[in-house]
Amino acid sequence: MSGESSLREWLFKGLTVDSALNELEAQGLSVRAPTDPQALQRVMPLEDFSPELRASAMRALPAYLAFFCFENSAREVVAERLSEANGPEWWDSCASTSLKQKVSRRQESEGKDRWHMRRGATEIYYTDFGDLESLIRNNWEAFEDLFPDINWVVSRFDELEKSRNIVAHNNLLEPNEVNRIGLYLRDWTRQVG
Repeated sequence: MSGESSLREWLFKGLTVDSALNELEAQGLSVRAPTDPQALQRVMPLEDFSPELRASAMRALPAYLAFFCFENSAREVVAERLSEANGPEWWDSCASTSLKQKVSRRQESEGKDRWHMRRGATEIYYTDFGDLESLIRNNWEAFEDLFPDINWVVSRFDELEKSRNIVAHNNLLEPNEVNRIGLYLRDWTRQVG
C-alpha cells in the first residue's frame, strides 16, 4: 500500500470516527472530554464571544445538564405517580389553587406569543422547581413507597434549588457545589430507579 493510499485511509477513518462521535453527542452521550474547546461550537456557534466567556460556559455546562435532567426527571416522576394514583386528570385534584392559577397565567401569557414555541403539553411543564417538591409533599400518599420520608425529598429540593437558581441565571458554581449536585443526582436516580 502506498503512502498516499495509507494517508487517505487514515483520514477516512478519522472522519468516520468524528462523525460517529458527533452522532453520539447529538443523542446526549458525552464521549469527548468536558474541556473540549470545540464542544460548544458543535452545539451553537459562539466564535463571536471571548475565549474567557466560552471557557466559563464550558465550566457551567455540567451543572446545567445535571439540573436539566434532574428537574425533568422529577416532573416525570410527579406526573406519573399522581396520574397512577388519581387518573389522567390528576392536575385538577392534586395541584393547589394557587399553583393552578400560576400555571394558568403562564399558559395564557404564552398563548399571546403564538410565534414562540410552548413549554410543554401539560401543566407540569409550567411549574417551578419548588412546585415539584410541593406537589410531592401535598400528595405524599402517592410517593411514600418511593422515598424514605418526606424530609429526604424536602431537604434535597431545598438545597438544590439554591444552586439551581444560580445556574438558571447563568452564573458559575464552585466545584464543591457541582459535586453536591452530582451526589444528589445519583441519590435521586438510585431512589426513583
